[in-house]
Amino acid sequence: MADQALVNEPDSKKAKLQSAVQTIRCKFFVQRKKRYCKMTVGAGKEYCGEHEPTDDRTTDARSTTSDRIPCPLDSKHTISAAKLQKHLKICNARPPAEQKLYIVPGINCTSDEEQSDSPPTEGSSGVKLLDIPVEQLKALIAKVDRLYETVEPLIKEQSPRHGILAEELTIEHYGPQTLKHLTQSSALLGLLEQYNFLQNDTAFVEFGAGKGQVAYWLARIVETQLQNCKVLLVDRASHRHKKDNKIETREIVQRVRADIADLELHKVDLLESSKRLVGIGKHLCGSATDLALRCLVRSRSKSSIHIKGCLFALCCHHRCEWRTFAGKQFLLANDITRTDFECIVRMVSWAVCGTGRSRELREENESNDSKQDRCGLTRVQREMVGKKCKRILDIARLNYMVENGYEALLRYYVKSDVTLENVCLICMDK
Repeated sequence: MADQALVNEPDSKKAKLQSAVQTIRCKFFVQRKKRYCKMTVGAGKEYCGEHEPTDDRTTDARSTTSDRIPCPLDSKHTISAAKLQKHLKICNARPPAEQKLYIVPGINCTSDEEQSDSPPTEGSSGVKLLDIPVEQLKALIAKVDRLYETVEPLIKEQSPRHGILAEELTIEHYGPQTLKHLTQSSALLGLLEQYNFLQNDTAFVEFGAGKGQVAYWLARIVETQLQNCKVLLVDRASHRHKKDNKIETREIVQRVRADIADLELHKVDLLESSKRLVGIGKHLCGSATDLALRCLVRSRSKSSIHIKGCLFALCCHHRCEWRTFAGKQFLLANDITRTDFECIVRMVSWAVCGTGRSRELREENESNDSKQDRCGLTRVQREMVGKKCKRILDIARLNYMVENGYEALLRYYVKSDVTLENVCLICMDK
């Protein structure tokens, strides 16, 4: 019996530990994430401070003593009433102490000649592809096919690598996700070098910088190979663990917290001493690319700095919006209306969404690949239609930059096995 007790003792301790872990987690079910809140709770409590019940419908005695109130600056989260004044000083939703000179709300949302266009809208019209008549959808797909035939030969593969990342890419313990992003960064920097963007007296602006991986390696190039260059990071959010904090030469780097839609780039102080400017972007989802293109075009006409060009990796076309889309004139000239555009930004997902099944199920159900949807398309054909829609939107943007005095081209900058979003837009001043 004693031996049996000794055998069971570790299991008993493990069960108690698991029970303790379960009781200190918040019991609130987060509907959006389909799981329970993972925050820990205080002694004797069942909910974290954010989810502590506050209404009269609960019979829990704690509801009468809770001092949680909605934040006056952003009602999406609650705060302790006793700590209201302290919270208002640090809340991320607080208005800026003073408006920066380079912030002009909505300045890049439309071009000057488009200001009388449709009123502002949030996203697309909300019409689902399933709600569109089959014949209308087939007619649009045929229109996309015809237009794609004229633009597809313009896109070629060009995926150089920059030596600054050669050693980093050989580190064995990096996972596939880390290596994917490093490969993309190396390819973009390689294209900057190949198209002679890496010159002295240049300001490099990373739009949608996120945690600043591209800017970090760009700054390493600036520190070791270039002179009198600056690196500016632009992002509307504040991120933790920013890689640009590791840049040793602090005077060459600056991070600006701003929405690209509101940014007057030529008014940023860091850029005053530079002779030329180059834009770069790796995570410019959807309409953010259009806002960045307009930002550069507007700065070109208002700044003494030579806007030499830009290099943007293109992604998330499903997040494009008609109001902010830079290539509207090209689409309209080729009989693509706003209604067509709303359908196209939905069909682009066919190129990258896959089957939704696991690898094992895909292998077991390969015969399903021959099944046709209501338009008579197989899965492979749907992927090709989605790809064509993406390229048409990219060519429309390219045309916008050509109309504004740039030489522009599209390139496959990495292989599709690295990422399906593998096309970049390169623009150079003529």
